Amino acid sequence: MAEDRTKIPTPLRREVLEEAGYACAIPVCRIATVEIAHIEPWSKVKEHTFDNLIALCPNHHTLYDVEKKIPKASVLRYKANLAVLNGRYSDLERRVLEDAVAQRYGMANGMPVPPDPGMRQWTVHRGMGLLLSHLLKDGLIRKGLGPSGGLRVGHQEMEHTYVLTPKGIEFVRQWQDAEPLLE
Repeated sequence: MAEDRTKIPTPLRREVLEEAGYACAIPVCRIATVEIAHIEPWSKVKEHTFDNLIALCPNHHTLYDVEKKIPKASVLRYKANLAVLNGRYSDLERRVLEDAVAQRYGMANGMPVPPDPGMRQWTVHRGMGLLLSHLLKDGLIRKGLGPSGGLRVGHQEMEHTYVLTPKGIEFVRQWQDAEPLLE
C-alpha cells in the first residue's frame, strides 16, 4: 500500500461489502474472504468512492489489479449488475440465482459442484412463494410440476417447485458473463 494512500472509511467499506453480500462480486466465485478493490486505480483517482469500489476475493483482486486478466469493463458490469440484483430481488431470489450460477458453471463458493446446464429447480413452502415474486414477474422462473430434489427451503408440506425459464437461463448466463442484465 502506498504511504500516501488513506484507509477506506469503515462505513464505506461496510457499504461495499453489503452490496456484494460479504462475498466476491464475481458470480461464480462468491468466496466470503474478500478485499475491497478500486475499479479505477487508487494511483489515478486518489479517493475512495462507493461507485469505484467492489468486493473481490484475493484471487480475483490479483487477477484484476496485478495480472490484468479480468477486463475493467467486466468489473464495471459486475458492479452495475450488483445494483440491479440488490435493487430488484429479495435475498431468497438472489440465492436462487446464485445457486443457478453454481449449477450452470459447476462452482459454488470457490468449490466444485456437479454442473447442471439445464433447468434448475427449487422447492419452497407455499407461503414463501411471495419471496420469489420478482423472479416470477420478470419471467425468470415459473412454477414447475413438483418436487424432484431441488433446493428445499422451509417445511416439506405444501410445497411449490419453481424452475428457471429460458429467459432465466439467459439472465444467469448474462450475469456470469458480465453482460448487462435483462431489464
